[in-house]
Amino acid sequence: MLKAILIDDEPIILEGLQKIIDWKALGFEIIATAQDGIEGLEKIKKFKPEVALVDIRIPGIDGLLLIKKLKEEGVNTKVIILSGYSEFEYAKEAIELGVESYLLKPVDPHMLEQKLEKVKQKISQEIELQKVVRTTQEIGLEKVIEKLLLGVFDEHEINYISSFYGLLLPWSKYQVAIVTFCSKNNQKVIEEKIFQLKREVDLFLKRNCCGYSTIINHNICILFKDFWYPFNSKSINILKENLIKIVGNQVVISIGSEVDDYTLIKESFKEAIELLEKRFLLGYKGIVYIGEYVENIEGRKVNFNNKECTEKLAMAIALNGFESINRIVEEKSEQLLYSRMSEEDIKINFSNFYIETLYKLSQNEFYKPLVEKYLSQEILKSFYIQPTLTELKGLIKFYFVSLADEINKLSPDSLKQKIADFIERNYFADIKLDTIANAFGYNSSYFSKLFKKIFGENFTVYLDRIRVEKAKVFLKEGCKVSETCKKVGFEDVDYFCAKFKKYVGLSPKEYKEKLKN
Repeated sequence: MLKAILIDDEPIILEGLQKIIDWKALGFEIIATAQDGIEGLEKIKKFKPEVALVDIRIPGIDGLLLIKKLKEEGVNTKVIILSGYSEFEYAKEAIELGVESYLLKPVDPHMLEQKLEKVKQKISQEIELQKVVRTTQEIGLEKVIEKLLLGVFDEHEINYISSFYGLLLPWSKYQVAIVTFCSKNNQKVIEEKIFQLKREVDLFLKRNCCGYSTIINHNICILFKDFWYPFNSKSINILKENLIKIVGNQVVISIGSEVDDYTLIKESFKEAIELLEKRFLLGYKGIVYIGEYVENIEGRKVNFNNKECTEKLAMAIALNGFESINRIVEEKSEQLLYSRMSEEDIKINFSNFYIETLYKLSQNEFYKPLVEKYLSQEILKSFYIQPTLTELKGLIKFYFVSLADEINKLSPDSLKQKIADFIERNYFADIKLDTIANAFGYNSSYFSKLFKKIFGENFTVYLDRIRVEKAKVFLKEGCKVSETCKKVGFEDVDYFCAKFKKYVGLSPKEYKEKLKN
């Protein structure tokens, strides 16, 4: 309850003022009355009321002199002057002395309530401002910058803060940037590095007279003053390079939008924080700006058939096809970049893609021992500690290429011998590329390429040549041409004769005649 004192030389007016409104309902309690200026001044000094209603023409000392004495003695009581029409000039002088308002006699109850409400609001604002003043004096500039970023000051507080710290608000432009140190070091090392980074940031801000910094949750938060990205991108890139000299590529600067009103600082700060959460996707650039993110990333999609690509990738690894490995992994990374997935989901998705690809390879017994080595817990765990998508992509690409290299170094003779033995045992049967590919755990497209790589010729040519060599043996043994045709797996005699002549240079009959001679 706020305290009030009524000062008027007419008892009937004092009594009327107490009754014309419900003081308690308005939050006020009349603690005293006085009928002259001297008595009124003493009671104000004694009771220190929040508000005093003072008649401008009272005996002892008049209202104007009473107000002057209150000001001289630093008494903060709010004064509402009561005056008649003939005393209007006095009322104007009272207003110049800083009274809250004046009321004409006879007093209108509604007007009195309005004046008291305004006084109460002003007192409430002053109380809050006093809290800010005390807090400001205690917390220092960096804490003030933090509160500006969080948007917790109102207009009255901003004016005081600006004056107290010489911030010269308002500025033309505001923009928030956050410098993040991405490291898995222990807490002590991280804090030391952040201190070094902040010192460099502060030197930059001082040198360019362009803002202030503070630390929030181990991130260096910058409030730029009339200095913004991308307009000042060259300077901010220089800052980035200086920070990289301290901690290497473990530093990321996320930047919100530039705004032209201090009430929107918190929006720029919020954008910078949201970009920090996407630094896994974009952090390799060193600087992540909200404008570029919205323009280049948001809303884009990449079509990517996971099943088809794991099969193609398995084939590329087995054939040591670096270009294909690189292209497919890049396509997968691009799909995840535009997917709107969280960092954790992207890591899970990319890891599953890696596992599925190696599973395709492991279906071939020849590759299985090598593949198992690349599915170790250590390798799979390493995917989950990568700070950016670029580094995760690079690591997965590294393992795929390394595996391809190891497969390429395996003695091809072992696999070649197994395939050759299979064909040797089954050349006379109706074997096709699909048949032998399935027998060795490959799809036909991949096996066709693998076969040509190992044997230097395609499967059909190799099989025809083997059959023709076997036919020569049967013809030497005296078998008829038609009988030999069936024995080596040809159904049509004419087709057999054409193939035989292609590889031997003679027809089967001519070959038999030559043997006799």
